[in-house]
Amino acid sequence: MQHSRSIGYYEILDDIRSDQATELYDYLMFNYNKYVRPVRNNSDILNVKVGLKLIRIDDVNAKNQIIRTHVYEWQDYSFIWSPDDFGGIEYIQIPNDLIWKPDLVLYNNADGDYQVRSKAKAFIRYDGTVTWNPPMIYKSYCPINIHLYPFDKQNCTLKFGTWSYSGSLVNLQFLTDHQSILIERGWDLEDYTPSIEWDILDLTAIRHEIVYACCAEIYLDLTFTCVIQRKSLFYTINLILPCTNISVLTVLVFLQPSDSRKKITLSISILVALLVFYLLLIELMPPTSFAVPLFGKYLLFTLVLLSLSIAITIITLNIHFRRYSTSYIPLWFRNILMIYLPKVLLMKRPSIPSKYIYKKQKSTLRYDNYQLRYQWQDERQRRKIATATNQITYIAQQIENIKNEKEISEEWRFIALILDRLFLIIFVSVTLIGTFESFRHAPSLYKPTTSINPICYLYYPPINDSQWMKICN
Repeated sequence: MQHSRSIGYYEILDDIRSDQATELYDYLMFNYNKYVRPVRNNSDILNVKVGLKLIRIDDVNAKNQIIRTHVYEWQDYSFIWSPDDFGGIEYIQIPNDLIWKPDLVLYNNADGDYQVRSKAKAFIRYDGTVTWNPPMIYKSYCPINIHLYPFDKQNCTLKFGTWSYSGSLVNLQFLTDHQSILIERGWDLEDYTPSIEWDILDLTAIRHEIVYACCAEIYLDLTFTCVIQRKSLFYTINLILPCTNISVLTVLVFLQPSDSRKKITLSISILVALLVFYLLLIELMPPTSFAVPLFGKYLLFTLVLLSLSIAITIITLNIHFRRYSTSYIPLWFRNILMIYLPKVLLMKRPSIPSKYIYKKQKSTLRYDNYQLRYQWQDERQRRKIATATNQITYIAQQIENIKNEKEISEEWRFIALILDRLFLIIFVSVTLIGTFESFRHAPSLYKPTTSINPICYLYYPPINDSQWMKICN
């Protein structure tokens, strides 16, 4: 019974407070004009305090899409009441479309709707302080700098200002610091959700006073700057390492023996793999024509290197399978290829197997004077001996030709082997130097930057918290 009485008491109390809130609402909205600037005198300046809270970075491209929430605060003299007259009510919430609001717009908007549109209610205190906290997804134009992609940093700004009111009518101020022009920690990260692709390096806010060509009055704007850096681990594992692997395979082509007849097949296979890989990368790289990304340069470098290796492989294969004499080569060039280059490259010409060598013996059978040594009476036997001698001489000549052909073939093979070794050293050097030079300009590889600590970016930090002060300096 006592429990039911307490429930009834609270219900009666809630009804009373609801009636008083309704009475307060009617009192505040009586003769209220939301189209007139809420000041007592038309010459008075209305101070509007603006803050920005970052919730999440959703996407960064030519159109920077960032989920943020605003905090607006200003004084409206029409919303002043005594809490004692309305049952101790100190605040009330009113739909924002029923009250005056500063016409703040995002100047560099990329979504087509410049006005801040939200159905969030305004929080109004008894002293006339109006606080409006509308959550929004802002898409702003952000100049994308892809010179160091995927190790790039982006500097994105959001410029907010009143479209209709000059600085003599509405004075824009920062929420936590009314006098400063520059705030080093101008954003609130209390509800920030870390991005899987970007690290935040700096968050600043600047107040500008600008005189436009159209008007004589000074207009104010608050510019919030966000410096972010791309997390490169994904791109290093999935893009850079496979491309570097292709560069290594390009060099290994020169180690494959020409006799295997698979050198050109390996080169073409690597080229096809690189082109397929390049087509996949086009979808990931930012589409812009202002500059070539760092990784794009490295990819083009690898493609040129692979094309040159294919051309050189064709030349070396042509040399390897030549069979005509090298006597037409200039003597100085032949000496360079056959004598000096092998010494520089620490190579030694392989010896010809003995089965290909025929040592020519001085013939003891001479047809001119065989009649003096052998006296044959039968003319028929003399003809047989002459025929056999000619056949033996022909066989010896063919053996000599085979030996010469083998020596010529071995010379061309040795020249091709020398060129393979030479271009192997050249390509290894060029690949190492090109890779080092390509990524030397990415400072994040050898100068890692530290991202900000979201705990330190609070509009209302904890009071007398020594641990927070130690962490956030």
